[in-house]
Amino acid sequence: MNTVGKVALGVLSGVAVGVVAGILIAPSSGKKTRRKLMGKSKELTDRVSETYDGMKKAYNKKLDSLAGNGKTGIDSIKESMKV
Repeated sequence: MNTVGKVALGVLSGVAVGVVAGILIAPSSGKKTRRKLMGKSKELTDRVSETYDGMKKAYNKKLDSLAGNGKTGIDSIKESMKV
């Protein structure tokens, strides 16, 4: 996992711990607290999914760019070797 992925995972983990701690500390009934936890876990799941999708798209875009550059370089070398 690259540095950006580690940082993103760390930030999301910190947010999750903070949200759970805040909900558990807040004075509410057990039923309300469970409902809040379920809602927040859904939100967090959506955020993680969006972040993962964004990182995946960025990775694929960079990979495609590098592959294109490599192909262009190989084609250039082939052309220069033709006499």
